[in-house]
Amino acid sequence: MNFIKDYSEIVICDIGASPCDPTDHIEELLNNTNSFQYGFEPNEEEFKKLNIDRQKDNREYFKEAIGDGLRHNLNICSYPGWTSFLIPDIDYIKKFHNFENASKIIETVNLKTKRLDDVVFKKKIDFIKIDTQGFESIVIEHGKKTISDALVVQLELSPTPIYKKEKSFSYVCNQMEKMNFSLNMFHNINTRTLKPMVVGGSTGNGLKTIFQLDCVFVKNYSIIEELTIQRLKKLILIMFYSYKSFDFVDYLISLLDKKQKTDIIKDFRNLIPSLKLEKKY
Repeated sequence: MNFIKDYSEIVICDIGASPCDPTDHIEELLNNTNSFQYGFEPNEEEFKKLNIDRQKDNREYFKEAIGDGLRHNLNICSYPGWTSFLIPDIDYIKKFHNFENASKIIETVNLKTKRLDDVVFKKKIDFIKIDTQGFESIVIEHGKKTISDALVVQLELSPTPIYKKEKSFSYVCNQMEKMNFSLNMFHNINTRTLKPMVVGGSTGNGLKTIFQLDCVFVKNYSIIEELTIQRLKKLILIMFYSYKSFDFVDYLISLLDKKQKTDIIKDFRNLIPSLKLEKKY
């Protein structure tokens, strides 16, 4: 993508940055563009892993909990990916293999949360990932200004809530729509098999039942059409490197050509034969 020239720094904010769930798509962006990442992880043990294993010049991590500015109990679970300010809904998740033990609360820590809009960032955020285990709606409600300024927001959502008091999928989508975001794609569709069925000899395999979705929201098309050249270039690079959304990138580059009176769409289309094109769902 060397034909996308003179772009400014892409700033990423990862809320729920625990390394227990790899974020290779963010690494791809950090490794191939001029990018900087802020990360927030309140679980002390997971935060230590971030600082030991992943701290680099283009990253800054904080052992802070993003929420509504109030104190809450952080429920640390047997598997850290289940850790949340909410309590796992055992009656639902026990219908699936493995989750009942993984979501067992082993420790509770009372923490003061911080509103996303109260965080003083040195740089304006372009790309936000929020993976807070059912607490996403709270983060959004108290981070509207920061989120509204972003180009791309990735949320981990559950069609059926997996935590008690977790807001529904439709509720969170409506929050995003009110800030002029549209659901553009699913980065990951996590399917799980209901007990007692086992597929392919592994209880971790899914078939059709959706358990969680990594939802990628982008600004509405009317707003995209009015983006500055600089912000349009950032959006192009995020969608290319992190999400491999090549048809969307083609559309965005066509808009860029119109704005800067160039013809770099030819360069992109010459690149396409070397790319791995796949239909995910």
